[in-house]
Amino acid sequence: MAKSKTGWSDRVREAARREYVEPARGNKEFVRIPFGEFKSKLVRLGFPQSHANQVATPLETDKFWKPLGLELLSPKGQPRTVDSILEFRFIVGERSQEPRREETPAEKAFRLTERLRGLLKDEIAAYGGTEAFIRWVRSDDDEDAA
Repeated sequence: MAKSKTGWSDRVREAARREYVEPARGNKEFVRIPFGEFKSKLVRLGFPQSHANQVATPLETDKFWKPLGLELLSPKGQPRTVDSILEFRFIVGERSQEPRREETPAEKAFRLTERLRGLLKDEIAAYGGTEAFIRWVRSDDDEDAA
């Protein structure tokens, strides 16, 4: 197993700020960081491939999001899969010029279903595809459905 290098957490936070937060500031209310995409960018910069927690954890701490005028919306410790999304919202504060507006029902529905989409995709893949998953759901056999 590759040994973690010190200073990576700061590099992760800086890369996320540069690649995702600043481009969204002023013209978007939310910052969405696709975990798989972000991890791939970091690997190209020399970050160890197998250190998924060292990518997500620095972004889940208030040391990252609070100084940037963000609020963490995604759950801490969520699965570190390619489909996972770290989501933040800009809030009123020193660094955010725009007032916080309420999330519309459509935006909230989209945000919540995106989280479920990643979980369901992994579950379907575990059963070998959609057809096998549906067969399992429809199964009367307790052993198959357990």
